[in-house]
Amino acid sequence: MEMEMKKLVLLALTALVAVPVFAQDEESNRVYTSSSGKAFIELVDHIGYGYHFIQSNDFTPAWSGELCLNLVKFGIRPADVLGIDLGIDIGMSNFSSTQNAFTQVNQLIKATSFDLFAEGSLDRKRSGFNVYSLNAPVILKGIFGKFELGAGAVASWNFAGETTLMYRKDNVRANIEEVKAKVNPFTYCFLATASLDDFGVYFKYYPKSSKLLPEGSVDLSYMTLGLVIGF
Repeated sequence: MEMEMKKLVLLALTALVAVPVFAQDEESNRVYTSSSGKAFIELVDHIGYGYHFIQSNDFTPAWSGELCLNLVKFGIRPADVLGIDLGIDIGMSNFSSTQNAFTQVNQLIKATSFDLFAEGSLDRKRSGFNVYSLNAPVILKGIFGKFELGAGAVASWNFAGETTLMYRKDNVRANIEEVKAKVNPFTYCFLATASLDDFGVYFKYYPKSSKLLPEGSVDLSYMTLGLVIGF
């Protein structure tokens, strides 16, 4: 889990370094703007972090969240007060529990009580499961000067999942076990946003028809509330 977080942080830093190379000026990361100014393309427009509000019949959730980095944003402005944004984001979602570790049976994620492990052998705060995805949001926006309100949907391709167990020895982290897990490859959610300049908030709602984990896995449903910082 820590290694994958480091990979995403490294990706974010690399993207931030790359922005000045592609940007047209110091104030913008746009690489294309139509002659009318009503369509544009931006690279690495924002980064966001969201907190998952989890409901499950199988485990008691602990702090869980997502980290998302925008790679490309396409914007259309048919009117001064109306906008349509499309994009491609890369994201990582982490899920953890206060009472359960996550193990696997035939690559299906299961909740296992910490009590079944040798006392003190697991770091409870750093054992959970992760899902990695490419996300494609479509957002209809109302634009009121620097303030924007938006609503739309996000389609996600979940390309990898893993369970993570961090073992401890003599109160020192000794070993990390990461095992590939099955996830449903395609999910979707509905999205609401509000932003002022380069700062914003968002809310994601995942309907019951959009399941992140396949049948037989741990029971999981959630909503997400997050913050966004633009570049």
